[in-house]
Amino acid sequence: MPANRKCAIVNADDFGFSLMISEGILRAHREGIVTSTTVAANMPAAGAAVGRLREAPALGVGVHLNCTQGPPLSSQGREALAGVDGMMSHTATAIIAKAMRHPRLLDAIEAEFDAQIRWVLDHHITPTHLDSHRHSHAYCPIFRRVARLARRYHIRFVRRHRERLLSGPWPEAPAKQRRTARMLNALGAVNRLLAPRLYATRGTWGIAHTGLIDRAWLLQAASSLPAGVTEIMTHPGEVGDMDASVTRLLESRQIELTALTDASVKEAFEHNGVRLIHYGQIC
Repeated sequence: MPANRKCAIVNADDFGFSLMISEGILRAHREGIVTSTTVAANMPAAGAAVGRLREAPALGVGVHLNCTQGPPLSSQGREALAGVDGMMSHTATAIIAKAMRHPRLLDAIEAEFDAQIRWVLDHHITPTHLDSHRHSHAYCPIFRRVARLARRYHIRFVRRHRERLLSGPWPEAPAKQRRTARMLNALGAVNRLLAPRLYATRGTWGIAHTGLIDRAWLLQAASSLPAGVTEIMTHPGEVGDMDASVTRLLESRQIELTALTDASVKEAFEHNGVRLIHYGQIC
């Protein structure tokens, strides 16, 4: 792939979180610009979601590694990551702080990630890449485990935490999300030194503006993308079967779905010479 070609991987996170989120992702691919998704293998609707992938043979599919929410798939995860209700319920900050205090927790996180990757493989999916729920793989000790799993299962790429939005009329991101993006950029710079071959993109856009991506944001992205491959992280979906106890992204998922399927957005990417690809199409 020529280095001077502008390419975008438009990834929809959370495939399998619920039936309606999965339906929205499939629609964003079928009718819009989504080229890639990542399966949350431990979530209750994952089985139904992957059963529908035959409807989307051109959709790239990776694994959305999850050590912070939902029921674990591994015995180690159930023992070390779940509460008395059998569910994982951690913020990213909490799981990282816990791993810092108890380094052996990293073994349970790796075992849970391993089980989730094997679940995807057992469902006859060859993952194009790995990313993680709530960006947990940005924490360098967890990243090392993810890199090891990627090599073990011959998964070529991992989401790169590096968001450098080019100048333009971007909407103001919340201060907390700006801080998160800066922290992820710093961790991502270290991780790139640890496993440079697992990174294929210039970085990932959509982190500081998670929950704020709309038609105007995507039009700005289309006109601002630099040469090379950039991932755009999105969270589209229908949300009638979800509530705020499961995800803070509710109304925003529908807004993103509408934006991602807007004809003017697709035209803008074409007009600006952006090729839409998934990780499996990177040479």
